[in-house]
Amino acid sequence: MTSPPAPHRSIVRLWAASALSSASTWVMQISLFIQVLHDSSPAVLAAVELVGTLPALAFMMVAGTLADRFDVRRLAIGSMVAQALCVLGMALALDSALWVAAAFYGLQGLSNTFWPPARQQWLYGVVPPASRAAANARMGSVQGTMTVVGASLGGVLSAWNPTGGMTVACVLQILAALPLLQQAKSPLTHAEPVGESGPQESLRKELTAGVRVLRDLPLARSVVWIGIAWGCIGGAYDVLLAAYATGPLDGSGTVLGALYVMDGLAVIAGTVIAARIVLQRHLSAYAGAYIFQGLAWGALFLAGHPVVALALLGAMRLASGVIIALDTTVLLATVPAHLRGRVSSIHMTTYSGMARLSLALFGVLLTVSDVRTVGVCTGAASVVLGALWWWRRDREAERRYAAEAADDVPATT
Repeated sequence: MTSPPAPHRSIVRLWAASALSSASTWVMQISLFIQVLHDSSPAVLAAVELVGTLPALAFMMVAGTLADRFDVRRLAIGSMVAQALCVLGMALALDSALWVAAAFYGLQGLSNTFWPPARQQWLYGVVPPASRAAANARMGSVQGTMTVVGASLGGVLSAWNPTGGMTVACVLQILAALPLLQQAKSPLTHAEPVGESGPQESLRKELTAGVRVLRDLPLARSVVWIGIAWGCIGGAYDVLLAAYATGPLDGSGTVLGALYVMDGLAVIAGTVIAARIVLQRHLSAYAGAYIFQGLAWGALFLAGHPVVALALLGAMRLASGVIIALDTTVLLATVPAHLRGRVSSIHMTTYSGMARLSLALFGVLLTVSDVRTVGVCTGAASVVLGALWWWRRDREAERRYAAEAADDVPATT
């Protein structure tokens, strides 16, 4: 008989790998940014960031397809090893060859694109269907945890020595592979067979299969479009928060740091709450979280005191934690097993691409309007998005989601 704690151990290992990889990325990015700003202008930093992110955006769709076609365990471990080598290259080049370091940064981002879809398929392969919502919520807590831990560690290490910080990032990335190597010994006992999808198509056709299938999956399609819309609104989250903390709040780096700590803690709390929401209420909770998130975010920019702003940001990111935890579960609930990697990558690609474009949009808006006005408008937009998503939801898809949720609940004996 299978030991009951086995899925729990699997989740812990995948969570640990995600946390260590995320911590490595935080330390690596902060160390790189500090070094660039020490020697060059913000314009150069923007160019380095562009070099570092464009390859990943261009390759996300391919990564999702490969996660559907190949052994996700090898793909995930290979991603971790490749990222460690790239971060090592950045550490060696950081002091003397900035653009070489930027090239390794781009390769690191490219290698990282394999990890999210491979991890998602791996997670669903070791966790029974009835436990997947809770497992997704636990994975969602990585973001909040590393916002607190990773950013703090990166700040301390980069203040000490950016190259030293980059070396620590390399070590963390190597450590991220260890739980995966241990987990790779366990079989994917809950992986659904993909042979029913028919003969394997060419890679080119498989790249578009995820897009084609969304036409017949209204629930997954709605999650993709609300992700695109929120990417346009929330892509400038860091810019707006930093501008508001140091501007209208008359704060310093300490105030901004406190806001980010609250951000991380609230996201963790939100993922804990989401794990306790019954499956039949996932869709209403998902829409409601978008509405509540927008109300709190808009109110944040009307606050005139750091303590009030801190409380409102906590409320806003609490709702964000619920969204983060439920997002993957709702997205993949009706998606066939052999297309999950591709659909996940479509969601990540469209969101990330729109978030990048929104930075330029908000850069223009902030030249003609103040940060408070822009912040209140983005909050109102989130409220409208949540209400629109709930109003336009497909009733049949809603019934199908509830039915599948009910089927996933194990029978009592």
